[in-house]
Formats: sequence, C-alpha cells, structure tokens
Amino acid sequence: MVRLNGLSWNSFWNTQLGCLKGSSEYLGIEMSDAWLFGGTGVAFIMYTDEEGFGAGGPWYQGPMMNLCNNLGFTVNGVYGFQKDEDFLEKQQMAWENTKNAIDRGYPCYGYNLALPEYYVVNGYGQEDYLFSGFGVDNLPGRNEQRIFPLTPELEDRLSVHGDGYVQLEDIETNDLLIQLASTRNFHLKGDIRMVTNGGVREIMSTAGDHIILQGEGRTPRNQLGTYHIGLLELYWVERGRSSSPRDVVKESLEFALEFADGPKKWVNSPYSSGLAGYDLWIKAVEGENPSIFALSYNSQCWAECRKYAVAYLQEAAVRIGGTAAVLLSEAAQIYQEIYANLQAFADLLPFEGKCADHYKQPERFAQLAIYIKQAKRAEESALNQLRRIVAIL
Repeated sequence: MVRLNGLSWNSFWNTQLGCLKGSSEYLGIEMSDAWLFGGTGVAFIMYTDEEGFGAGGPWYQGPMMNLCNNLGFTVNGVYGFQKDEDFLEKQQMAWENTKNAIDRGYPCYGYNLALPEYYVVNGYGQEDYLFSGFGVDNLPGRNEQRIFPLTPELEDRLSVHGDGYVQLEDIETNDLLIQLASTRNFHLKGDIRMVTNGGVREIMSTAGDHIILQGEGRTPRNQLGTYHIGLLELYWVERGRSSSPRDVVKESLEFALEFADGPKKWVNSPYSSGLAGYDLWIKAVEGENPSIFALSYNSQCWAECRKYAVAYLQEAAVRIGGTAAVLLSEAAQIYQEIYANLQAFADLLPFEGKCADHYKQPERFAQLAIYIKQAKRAEESALNQLRRIVAIL
C-alpha cells in the first residue's frame, strides 16, 4: 500500500474544488479559497434544468482546467463513460496514471469513488484506490448531520450485501437503521434501500428521509466509473507557474461571461446557464410539483460559488489596484446581493436529507421565488459590471 500522508480534501459543497484546494495545499501552493473559486471561474458559473437540477450535473470542464494553469498547478487525467467502447482501457489508464502520479508525489482526485462526489485519491493498494472525502472524513464545513458513524453490528449485517444497489428487507436490520436515524430526528419510512460503493453507504427510504453511514475510503479499481451515471473521472495535479493577478482575473471573468451565454460546447441540454438558467430555476420553484432534492442542492452549491465571488473580487481589487479596483469593488457589492438572496434561499430550503413533504408549504415557495427573482436581477447587473472590468484589464 502506498499513501501520500497529509493529503486530504477541503470541505466545500463543490467537492471538485475541495479536491483542488487539498491538492494545491499538499503541493505547497498558497492561495485563498476565494482565489481558487474565482481564478478557475467556478465562482461565477450557474446552470440548471427545468426541474432545478444543475449543480453536480455534467458540463465541459476544459476551460476550468485551463484556468488552473494560471493558479500555479496543472490538471491532467482520464474522462469517459461506462458506455464508451474503450471504457476498460480508460479504467486501466486511470489506474496506471494514478499509481505513477502518487509514486512521484502528485495528488490525485476522481469522481464517485464512494458517493456521486469528487474525492482526493491519496494512495493505492494492490487493487484499490484509497481516498479522502465526503462520507469518509469528519471535517468542519460541510459536516452534515445525516452522516452517521457505522456501528459494528450494522457493519456486520450490511457487509453481506457487498457493493451495489440493494433493497434491505431484514426487519431487524431495518429497525437498527430506523433507531440510528431517529437519534438525530431523521425518519426512515417505507421501503429502505442501500447504495454502497467504496465503503460509504447511503441509506434511502421511499416515504421518508435518507442518511449516510460513514465508511472507509477504499474502492476496487474495477468499480471506477461503474456507478450512478457511469461517469469515469480520475485526474492528477502537478505544480506549475502562476500568472499575474491581472491575467488571472481577466481570463477568469472572460470565461464567466462566455459561460453565462450558454455555449453548447460547454453547457449541454437540458441545462441552461446565465440568465436563461435563472429562468428555468424560477420555473422549477413555481411548478406544481417542485423537486426538493434538486432545488435544495442547487441552491447550496450556487450560493457557495457567489460567496466566493464576493471575496475573489475584493481580493482582486487589492491585488490589481488602480481604476480596475474601483470596478472590482463595485462588482463585489453586486455579488454580495446575489449571494445574500441565494443563501437565504438555501437556508429556507436546506439540503439535509429530509423527505420532500417536510418542505412543501405554499408560503415557503412563494418566498423562495422572491429570493431567486431578486438574485436574477442582481446577476444581470453583475454580468454588465464584469464586461466593464474585462474591457479595461
């Protein structure tokens, strides 16, 4: 077994940025969280579909990877889907790349090594990826109440099912899960299912809440890319050279503006970005049967992005100075308004594993619609301000 000691993730809603932050810190690259979110352009993106799904959905990340080069590190790796004809070759390539990178001291990260999130790969065994991330580590930040330590008795009972999607039918096992969930006011009702991949177990109930059982960060290499939507992503991170603050900001804002226009090369159907994405978000909130899961997760992730947009623009104003600093500070004030509305939305509709009926009150959704419409108006003003900034940089 080979392990990079000291390599772990940082707890963000955007777990890919959490992996990049952990990787850059491991390589000795110093930057604020805001400089990472902003310099990659992620602080400014937003996309969604008619149901309110978006954050965590697929989009072409090439521009974001290129912008990482400005921040002092490069990202390379393997991307593919289980349906690809050369999927097995991609699995093997990912494995060989990871072993080679870790042997040279380079951090790695990949998608869905446990849950559908990004995980820092900090080692490998004979046939396993070893990793750190959501559901494995207990870190401050995104440390949700729905993550429970796995008791020895439950581990014995659940381990017989192996990895995969399983309907749990043993009454005693289900009673233990129900009792465990109830200690934090979660209620498992109806049929109970389990999804296991990489040691972390997600427990879902058809008529109630869902919880996560904390597990070991280890998954067999031949399972990479075979769960959830069948997406395979495995990258390694190397140290590079940093660009000047002016170049970092100019190129990140150029990307932000282009992404907001929703080019098909980056934003795939059924998603829309920018102001068109807000229109779909509003439609999802005001629909007859809104998706609580989609809307709550979306709002948490995009609120986090706009929070760091504020801090990034403030930091950029200090680092660049001059005329640009005035415009950057004004932009930060506008993004503060966007963030305030999106965070208010997220606070009113938290992503916490509760069943949908817990949140479906008309007055709640009337207020949610107000928040998102106010955010859209501010976003339009913010995009215009970014155009002014890019023009003088």
